[in-house]
Amino acid sequence: MLYGGVCIAGVIFSVLASVIWFGRRNAIESTVLGIILWLFTHVIASMGLFVIDRYGVEPTAWLTAFSDLILLAAAVFARRGRPFRLKKLIKADFSIKDMVIPIAVCLVAVPFVLTKNEMFGMGQDQGVYQTQAVLFMNGDTHRQRDFSEYHDLRTDDERDSFEYNVKIHLRGFDIEPEDYPETSYRRGESPVSGMIHGIPTYTALLAMWGTLFGMENMMGIETLFYILLIFMVYFICREFKLKTSSAVCACAAAAFAPVVIWVAKSSLTEMFLTLLPATFLYLIADEENPKHRWLSVVPIAVFACYHVSIYTMIPMFLMVYGYMYIVTRERQFAVLLPVTLCGYLASYFMMRQVQPIYTMNNYSPLFVGGIDQFSITKVVIGVTAAGLAASAAFIAVVSRVVEKKKKSEVKKITRRKLNVSKRKSLAVRLMLILPALYIGIKALTKYNGWKEAKYLTLVGFAGNIGLVLFVFGFIAALIWTSGIAANEQRMITAMMFFYCILVYSSFLRYDIQHYYYYSRYLAPFVPIGTVFCVAALDRFGGKLLYPVTAAGVAFSMPYDAYLLGHKDDTRMEWSIMNDLSDFIEDGDCVVISPGCMNTLWLPIRSMNHAAVYPEDESDPDQLRLLTERHRKVYYISDKTLNEKEFKPLYKNVVHHIEDDLNHPADIIPFSEKFWKIDQNIGLYIFDKYDFEYTVKEDNYKMNGVSVLEDTYCWTNSETVTIDCGLYPADYDVTINLGTLVPLGVTGYDEIEVTMYLNGKKLPDTQKITSSDTLAPLHFDLPARYINDGENTLEIRTPLWKASTINAEDSRELGIPIQSVQFVSVN
Repeated sequence: MLYGGVCIAGVIFSVLASVIWFGRRNAIESTVLGIILWLFTHVIASMGLFVIDRYGVEPTAWLTAFSDLILLAAAVFARRGRPFRLKKLIKADFSIKDMVIPIAVCLVAVPFVLTKNEMFGMGQDQGVYQTQAVLFMNGDTHRQRDFSEYHDLRTDDERDSFEYNVKIHLRGFDIEPEDYPETSYRRGESPVSGMIHGIPTYTALLAMWGTLFGMENMMGIETLFYILLIFMVYFICREFKLKTSSAVCACAAAAFAPVVIWVAKSSLTEMFLTLLPATFLYLIADEENPKHRWLSVVPIAVFACYHVSIYTMIPMFLMVYGYMYIVTRERQFAVLLPVTLCGYLASYFMMRQVQPIYTMNNYSPLFVGGIDQFSITKVVIGVTAAGLAASAAFIAVVSRVVEKKKKSEVKKITRRKLNVSKRKSLAVRLMLILPALYIGIKALTKYNGWKEAKYLTLVGFAGNIGLVLFVFGFIAALIWTSGIAANEQRMITAMMFFYCILVYSSFLRYDIQHYYYYSRYLAPFVPIGTVFCVAALDRFGGKLLYPVTAAGVAFSMPYDAYLLGHKDDTRMEWSIMNDLSDFIEDGDCVVISPGCMNTLWLPIRSMNHAAVYPEDESDPDQLRLLTERHRKVYYISDKTLNEKEFKPLYKNVVHHIEDDLNHPADIIPFSEKFWKIDQNIGLYIFDKYDFEYTVKEDNYKMNGVSVLEDTYCWTNSETVTIDCGLYPADYDVTINLGTLVPLGVTGYDEIEVTMYLNGKKLPDTQKITSSDTLAPLHFDLPARYINDGENTLEIRTPLWKASTINAEDSRELGIPIQSVQFVSVN
């Protein structure tokens, strides 16, 4: 309850700060920006706590709310009126009329993303993020984790098996190799100590949402990201003063891009990532408050705390800031150049501190020409230093040119503007043509036909931007470049399109073989491509844009419609995980079969604070040995067990769902269907005591009995003891007899059998009578008689002389015991 209140307070603070800062803008627009600000603050706050290894779900919420309160105070101070009046602070337009377009698009599009994928588990980014979010929600928040269970094992074989299973089944649990540079990773803890894959600031968002609305609803935050994206696309169109038809088409095209819908149904970083370049574009192109364009550095800072791929995007941000400094001569852009570079350098060290293995893996494409994990830090520092020097030289040159300009030379200035416009137009054409030409020529030499070429990244972008819309927009931009070159906002969009779409498709990721999973990398840039294409066609209005966009959406709709009702990348339903967790208590032991390890190992361990061991299939005594150290031992398996020592507690069917890569579409290789496999899952309690103590196998645990006779033995003392382990529970105890008792010659008409546990007589007394001398004897054993652990059971019977049957047999005998069975009746 308190946690929810803190989160709500943070949202209120950030929304108020946005409403006050942006002044007369529509209140819904300011609210959307405020919610984005709250999410941005959460990312930055969580990164700060991760760096010092003090992250927690609740501390992050408090730090976020406090930071937003400071931002609110700063906004109030900056916008204060004289005399101070709330009315002068809050000047927003509260009309809904201007927001009909994004609201309408959301009403139609949001149902497509409401059905989320379920739990996937270790082995793939989506499942790794889910798993870590579950750990965060249950207080397991340290960067590096170890397994106490590993240290409790007693033999090298047990430890080797444990280590093997960690490395094989917990893919995404990164263990730093020995030949690695010194990082924040602590060597020496154990061979199974590691860090979970990924920069955890996104996982912190999942954990925040899951804490608010339940673990199984953590992915609901993706719907929020999706809604915010639709509004941001609309705000950009309004800011660009595009026609109403253009705004409608841009929102619809972005909302119905198949990969955007797919990502919004998943638990992957890319849906939030779509907000970062879109927010950057919105803020850098702000003509209403041009002096506040420095705010565009905020999404860059968030990017720097969110995803390692920041290093691939820094050139674009620098290119835009450099361009803006040239055309505006505003000092804020000169400052933002070195600030961006310094922010990137800080980002590298933060990410290297938080997850060095993942960070190095993402920098591995740069490991060429002698660069490796040992030298990459020096390279990053060197490149940043060179960038800072180049920025200083660039600023100096531009400033020097500006000083030399004669403002009075009107004719020269007019002629210069015309020349600049022509040069800009040429630059736009080159930015569009050269990368596309490179992609086309390379494709002709690399591929044997469309069946292979359709996996080109540029083709993927085209398909997700509405195909027809992309083609028409690209052609329009090539023909009417003067409209782009003459407009500052559209020029920025063209530069972002050039880098995010064309350069990305040419050099950063030339082709994509796995749709949808790897096509998710396109999602962050789809809104940029959509806005660019719509802006290029804005001159034609709805007469062209409506049919072009409708054709694009119609192309996407079969895939969107399938996504509407189907889940992908699922190994287990959240409800089943919750059900399993309900049976297990703090301190219990759980053994998990290989088929369930990647999904359940870490979550069950975290949710129940239980000791969890991977099944060691080479050790048949594993469960029996674990019962010596744990009161209860559970076994989770995808196999159906019928052995008597496994008592079933829960059974269900899980649905394993993934993309069907064998049936891609003909034009864009989206998976046209997902394959599904039903798998059984069961929870069993293993009880080494819940089976028969047979004389044949457990004779060594009995005292007061004679030698084995086939499968039974006679008692030869009035008191027979059996050492048995029990945990407190009510039992039905059964003594099974191995042969007839010769009552006619023993001198007894019946034999009375009594039972004691730890010296206390059980309530029941049973008799062997002539009516059925082989009938099992049943005794009720209440839990109050039992010690938790080892117990001594006593069986007391009168003795009779065996010589009455065989004169040569001098023994005194009682009853012939074959087995003693304990069955829990709880």
